[in-house]
Amino acid sequence: MFAGLVLFSGSLYALSLTGIKWLGAITPVGGLAFMSAWLLFMIAIVKAA
Repeated sequence: MFAGLVLFSGSLYALSLTGIKWLGAITPVGGLAFMSAWLLFMIAIVKAA
């Protein structure tokens, strides 16, 4: 979850500050990692109940 957060938010933050365009390509990878972490978290809660 932390990696997804850093990749998603960090790449957007760095893109806005530096203007380096290739940082925008990292953003979807971070978003996918962040959403996957939430999905795995929800599955763990359902299994624990």
